[in-house]
Amino acid sequence: MNLVDDSNSIQRARKKVRVGSVRVVGSLLASVTLFGALTLGISWKFVHGVAQAVTPIASSAELQSLSAPIINARRTPQTLSHDVRFRSLRTQLTALSNRLPAESCLAIEIEGTRIVNVNPDMPLLPASNMKLVVAMVALDVLKPEFVFSTSLVGQANGNSIDGDAYLIGGGDPLLVTGNYPATEPYPSFNFTRLENLFDALASKGITRIAGSIVGDESRYDAERFSPTLGLGIKGTEVGPLGALMVNDGVVSGNPIKPDNPALGAVTEFTNTLQNNGIAVTGGPKVGTAPQDLPVIVKIDSLPLSDIVAEMLTNSDNNTAELLVKELGFATSGTGTREAGLEVIKAKLVEWGIPLDVLQFVDGSGLDRGNRLTCNTLITLLARDGGFGPVGVGLATASQTGTLRDVLGDTLGAGKLRGKTGTLTGAKALSGFVPFSADQASSFSLIINGANSSNQTTYRPIWNALSDALGGFSGSPSASEIAPN
Repeated sequence: MNLVDDSNSIQRARKKVRVGSVRVVGSLLASVTLFGALTLGISWKFVHGVAQAVTPIASSAELQSLSAPIINARRTPQTLSHDVRFRSLRTQLTALSNRLPAESCLAIEIEGTRIVNVNPDMPLLPASNMKLVVAMVALDVLKPEFVFSTSLVGQANGNSIDGDAYLIGGGDPLLVTGNYPATEPYPSFNFTRLENLFDALASKGITRIAGSIVGDESRYDAERFSPTLGLGIKGTEVGPLGALMVNDGVVSGNPIKPDNPALGAVTEFTNTLQNNGIAVTGGPKVGTAPQDLPVIVKIDSLPLSDIVAEMLTNSDNNTAELLVKELGFATSGTGTREAGLEVIKAKLVEWGIPLDVLQFVDGSGLDRGNRLTCNTLITLLARDGGFGPVGVGLATASQTGTLRDVLGDTLGAGKLRGKTGTLTGAKALSGFVPFSADQASSFSLIINGANSSNQTTYRPIWNALSDALGGFSGSPSASEIAPN
């Protein structure tokens, strides 16, 4: 074996391998480079196409012109506005929630967000907050422009009416004589003057009625009170009820209301006619008008939206009860409390409000069998928003109606608009507090318990609620915080 020759052969072989390796690596690098270039080219073409199809968020020049850095809270103005405005409010409302008695519920919504939710589905005695339910349903079913009509029918003959003239009640709850509102603790407003009916008769030249004024209350039933209503409330806080009522059933100069409000109404009307120059031969009585008698004169109430405003501001019990009966009459031709309450329940179901724990006995909220939840009330209030007929119709803190003498030293004075509710063992307040020209917080508070209607129990809670919501501001808004 020639070792020198073998060694030379091995060296030549190694040299060939080294030279070949460089060539292989070069070829590989060239291939990779070519493939990468092709891939990058294809990717750039795709991205360029997308860029042409999508509007740029901002150019570099535009980014430089922004007054706030890219990483800045002002880039999320809605969140920052919410945090700034709600921080103090949440602290106040947490303290308020902790003061509520066990049998209480409180729900507060602002800008569509539930801020407070204490026992929202607890069924509680709502007192006059029941009127909020009646108001919302009546406005939806009867419509805001609906009016009540009171008519006088009979046979007119020249300057007289032959025989009886029938005063037909249309359910107007605010039919009054001009001197009556001044006698009320919360004077009626948006009323219908009975004297307008006299004026209409006089304008036709009528000077004599050769018979009686007969009261027709057949539009509604003759149930004067909710059957389970307390004795101390009947005839004082509500009723006797009927489709024909004047001055809430009161007859001027008589401290005792007639059992039949239609008799009281025609007594008052007869006196009005005789005191102003129209003679009436017969005494006042009640009955049903024949179908074929023509209408001599009639008067209409103000629109329902105004009637609802008076009911909510003054917590008018008779108005609430007659609206329930009108709901029944308008829907089924049956002017009863039961028919009206069925309309209310059906409407709540239509609006997605469960009836599981709710109970409805009357419209005024005077009956102790009623049960509502804060969730129900806050849901209904959301349908109005604070600037609809219900929102603008509520009493104003320290200014009007049942709130005229309270909350005057709170931040909600002159702002808070609410529906009060008071019974022994129950106190309620629900409504709105506007914080801008077109936005308002909504709230519902019901307190039940032995001492709930005592001022020492509810006033501090009402005051704290009014201070918290009255001090809430719509500023800084998202638009104020957003970069220029």
